[in-house]
Parts: sequence; C-alpha cells; structure tokens
Amino acid sequence: MLWRIMTSRSSPVTRWLGRFVRRSKTPLKEDFHPSAAEIQSDQIAILSRQVEIDKRRIAQLILLNELSQQLETRLDQPVAAQLAVNTLERAIDCSCVCLLIHEPERHEFVALASAGRLAKMIPPGYRQSVTRGMIGRATRLRKTQISNDTRLDPDYFSLASENSLSSLVVPIIHNGYIEGIIIINSEVTEAFHSTDVALTEAVAGESERAWERSSYHQNLTELIQAGISLSTIIEPRSVVQEIATVTRQTLRARFVYVTLLDQAGNFTQRGFSGFAPKLQHCLEKMPLHNSLIQTTLNASQAIRIRDIRKYPVESSEIEIDQSNLRSLLAIPIRLHRLSIGSILAFGKQDKIFFTENDESLASLLSSQSAAAVESTWLYQELRSTLTTTTQLYQVSFEILRTEDLSEAVKIILETARKAANADSGGLVLFDRDKKIEMEFGIDANGVYNGASHPFNLIEQAMSSGSSIFSSDQTVTEVCFPIQTHLRKYGGLWLRLSENPNYDSRHTAALQQLANQMERAILLIESRRQAKEIESAYQELETTYDRTLAALTSALDARDRVTEGHSTRVSQLAAILGKEMALDGHQLKALERGALLHDIGKIGISDIILHKPGQLNDAEWQTMRLHPDIGAHIVEDIPFLQDTLPVIRYHQERWDGSGYPIGLRGEDIPLAARIFAVVDAFDALTTKRPYREKISPEKAVSYLREQAGILFDPEVVSAFEKIFTEGRTDILGE
Repeated sequence: MLWRIMTSRSSPVTRWLGRFVRRSKTPLKEDFHPSAAEIQSDQIAILSRQVEIDKRRIAQLILLNELSQQLETRLDQPVAAQLAVNTLERAIDCSCVCLLIHEPERHEFVALASAGRLAKMIPPGYRQSVTRGMIGRATRLRKTQISNDTRLDPDYFSLASENSLSSLVVPIIHNGYIEGIIIINSEVTEAFHSTDVALTEAVAGESERAWERSSYHQNLTELIQAGISLSTIIEPRSVVQEIATVTRQTLRARFVYVTLLDQAGNFTQRGFSGFAPKLQHCLEKMPLHNSLIQTTLNASQAIRIRDIRKYPVESSEIEIDQSNLRSLLAIPIRLHRLSIGSILAFGKQDKIFFTENDESLASLLSSQSAAAVESTWLYQELRSTLTTTTQLYQVSFEILRTEDLSEAVKIILETARKAANADSGGLVLFDRDKKIEMEFGIDANGVYNGASHPFNLIEQAMSSGSSIFSSDQTVTEVCFPIQTHLRKYGGLWLRLSENPNYDSRHTAALQQLANQMERAILLIESRRQAKEIESAYQELETTYDRTLAALTSALDARDRVTEGHSTRVSQLAAILGKEMALDGHQLKALERGALLHDIGKIGISDIILHKPGQLNDAEWQTMRLHPDIGAHIVEDIPFLQDTLPVIRYHQERWDGSGYPIGLRGEDIPLAARIFAVVDAFDALTTKRPYREKISPEKAVSYLREQAGILFDPEVVSAFEKIFTEGRTDILGE
C-alpha cells in the first residue's frame, strides 16, 4: 500500500517527494581530490545520513497519508486545521506549529489551531497583520519563506512571547488567494530540512482542499434548508426577495439582483440583496431591454463572468459601484424548460471571482427558485379560485337544499346577473321532446316568468356543448349549456353592455353556475327517484315478510304441537339480537331465519314429526336432517341468503355435541348461537306431548346451568338481562 502511494504520480505524497528530491541536489566541488580512505569514510557517512533521511521521510510520508485520509471526511474548518498542526508537530522537530486563517476584510490572520510545547503561549483568537514580518513576505510573494537564524532576518518577529531561532512560513493558497498560513518555529538554528518544507507545503495543500470541500457541503446544506423556507412563501413579491437573500448567502455574493417575468412577459416582480445603488439603478431602469438580463434569460444554465466591465454590454446598462463587484454569476430561473426570471450575483465576498463550486450551487438555486415561484403561482391561482368558490358557496348550498326546480332556477339567474354585472338574462329548460318545460328571465327589476330568449344562441350552445359568445359594437351575449351525461336540458344566457371588467374569471364563475344548475336538476330528479325506489323497496320488504308469515303459518298448520313457536322465537330473537348490538341488516336476517328455522321439517315424514312419544335412534337420524333440508330449500332464494346460518346451524351446541356437523364455540355463527338460546327457552316454557312446560324462571336457571356447555355464556348472560328487565313478556303465558 505504501509503495503504491509513493509511486502514484497524482498523490500529494508523490508531489511532496518530487519537491524534496529537487531541493536535495547539491553540486560537488571540482577541485577536491580525497584519498580512498576518505572517500570510503565519506560514503559511509553519506549513506548513514541518507538512511536517517529516508527514515525521517518515510515517517513523514506515513503521517501525511494518515492526515490525507482523515481530511477526506467532511470536517469543520477548525477541526481540519487542528489535525493538520498535530500532524506537523509529530513529523517535524519543532517547538510550535500554528495555523492562521486569513480575514481579507480586516487584513489580518487569526489563529485557528496550534500544537507543540510552546503552543500555549499563543492566546485564542490571536491576530496578526498580513503585512508584517515573514508572514507579510509570504503573503506578498505567495511563496514559502524560511529563516534558519531569525536573529539575522530583519523581517522576523515572534508570535506572542515565544522565542524562536528558526522559522518556516507556508501560505495556504486557493485560486491565487491566500486562505491561511502555517507557521512552524524551533528554538534551534538550522532546524528545518527540505523534507520539512515539502511536508508542510503538502499539508497546506491538503488543508486547502479539505476547507474547500467543507465549505461546499456547508453551502449545499444551507441551500437545501433555505429551499424549505422558500417553499412556504405564498406571495410572489416575498418569494423574489427571499430568492435574492438566499442566493447572496449561499454564493457569498456582495450584491444580488432578481427579476421575475409574469405570464404576459413583463418584469412585475424584482428584488435585491446587498448594497450597490449605482448597479441597482442600472438594472432597474429598463430590465426588459437590458442585454445582460436578456442573455441570462436566453441561457439554459448559469454563466460565470470574471469581469463584467469587459463583457460586451452597453456602458449605460451596467455601472458597478466598486471593483470588487466586477465578477458575475448569471443564473436563469427555468420552469418546465422556459425561463421565467434571472438571478444576477455580483462580487464574491472575501474574494473576487466565483468558482466552479459556486456554478454547481447555482444550478440547485435555479431549481429551487423555479419550484418556489411555481408554488406561489399555484397558490395565487388557488386563492383566486377559492374566492370565487366562496362567493358561490352560499348559492350552491341554497340550490342543493331546495327541492323545487323553479326556485333553483331563480337563484341561479340572480347570482349570474350579479356576478357578470349583466343587463338581462334568462334560463330555459326543455323536455325530452325539445318543448319548453320551464323558462325564466331576469333584468334590473328581478326574475320574471317568460322572456324573449336568444334561441339561436341557446341552440348553438346546446349543440356544441360549450359556451357561445356573440358580440357587436355595443352588446355581448353569452350562453352556457346546461347538460349532463344523460341529456341536454337547456341554456343559461346573459346580455351585457360594454363591460371592460368582464374577463375569464367571470366566464369560469358563470360556467360553475351552469354546472350547479345541472347538479340541481340531477339532485332533484335523484331525490324523486330515490323516494320511488324507497317506496318500492318497502313494499317489496312487506311482501317478503308476508310471504314468510304465510309460509310459517303453513308449517304451524302441519305441526299443531309447535304452533306459534316460529313467530314467538322470531320476536324474541330480535330483542336479544338488539341487546347483542346487531345492526339493522343482521337483525332482519336473524328475525327471518328464526321464522324459517324449521322449514326443513317439510321433508320429514308425518309419522316421525307427529309421533307422541320419544323417537328411536333411526327416527332421530332422520329428524337431524331437517337443518340441511331447510338450508337446501332457501339457498337459491336471493333475499333469504342471510338466513342460512340460523336455518343450518340452529341445532349446533357450544361444546360440539349438536348437529348437523358438530361445530363448537365461536365457530358457530353468532346468529345461530342467539337463536339456540331463545329456541330452548320457548321450548321449555311450552307444553309438549312428551313433557310439561316449566316456568320462565326455571327455564332461565336451566340456561344458566348449560352456559358454556350447550349455549354461548355471553348470549345467556344477555338473555338473563332482558328477562330480568321484563323484555321477554311478549311471549305471554
């Protein structure tokens, strides 16, 4: 791994080694002729020194590689700086290493991180002028400065109170700008070798790249967060101003000017951030004809200009307040591949020119700005629609509430005339034979029956299915068809004198009124049809119930012993089902199922059915078939499908001892479990040929004893409640 790093041409370590080799070459004196022993001794000494240098170089190489890997992670500037000085302090024999960051606005360096035995002598926030000493010299020349004996260097002065005899100063440079400086001091003379210089310059390069990455990601994070705030703004003027503020903050620009086109192509919204009155005045004079703004609008991506003074624009169009505004990043705001505005960012703070990173941020700025603008436009459209909807809400409510079609027509006409400020109007409805079914007119005096309608206009609107306009120099007539997917009913028309305030919003409102008329017609017809259907359904339900009652009477006539049993258990099951919180549909199914629970006995022989004594095993096997027989009888009758659980399973028991299939517990349908309890209660309290009836109290006691054995305990508990409350008295004595 180390060899690959050392042989890679592009790595900072390789570049550091190259500088070391170049600096370590020294010419030999031509007139020196040593003896063989001296030559051998010198060679041994040279090799020894070379070994030490190689050891030192490899150790520094390893430390530099470790630092490079650490700085790959996005780190804050102070953290990256501290890692850098820690590495240098470990690699170079020195007393103090200090990294200072450049503040160009104040022409000072500020201590950001330090390491070494004397580092504590440099106070936090220590400041140093960019013009003094070796620091000033390195800043002016943009080159590394080294002093092997600071006592002989007239420019040298110590940091804080520390005393050093050797000093190494390496500038940290990015795109020609001083970003910071590294100072390494030692208490001995001739302390630094060429390897130390190369290492420090490599660390400076690594620090600069780490800062650039950190700055870019920080700007990107801030921009994404700013995009969230942009998306919440609902006013176009406010969003344009916020775009200017966010752009200036993200790109670290000195002045930002934003223009936004409206749908008519005019610059109705403008905003700026920063202070540049002359430049702002030039941009605001005639933005629509400004060649710089037009160039930005015509561009598909951001344009980076180093010096606007050399850009081919008329001198009257651009006048900058000061030279640090000369660089420009022009960003088009594009929505759905169309330019809707421009962002002009002038002058880079702390620097002069914008970078490629700024250009990549500009692309995201453009996207977020376009999304924010689109959001405000949609909101404005929504608010306009909401205003219209609010105005029509009360009308719609009144129309939908009325059951009289003529009242709905009057409401529509009054609202339409008021909304369009029309002179007069009318509404005509036709029947299926195209004869007038209803007609009303309206003028300044109100609604009246009958009118002189523009039938040609109404016929055109009905035929085309869309609004029709007819206009001459003084009067405009407009007609909206009233139609549904079922048929065409008629038309709503208005007559207007010259009305400069009539626009597409009025057309939309009138169309909504026509739609409301359509809905009113459908609603009133639907209500009428619903009443007819409800009446027919109720009649059908009554017919069904009468049929079931007749069928039950037929069953009772066949078996006089159980006469009235089906009716009683049907009524009692309905009461118990309601206590068990069954809904209306479930109660009706339970009630009908109770009426028909023994319909299967039609298929049982009278000999078995009317036998006065106990049935034998064979007869019981036959009797046990009646639930399945009953289910087969009703299973093909649609309106009796819900009764099948009671008919088929009413003889099943909680412990699984019932029939026909021996279901147990909650596997038995709830309706069948409810019926089983009321069926047993009625059987116990009714006289049969093979036994006497018992009192209701004893019957309830029996049910309680068999709860959890033959019957569902929860159902028995509910039955006890209705019995205690006297709701079973419908059974009589």
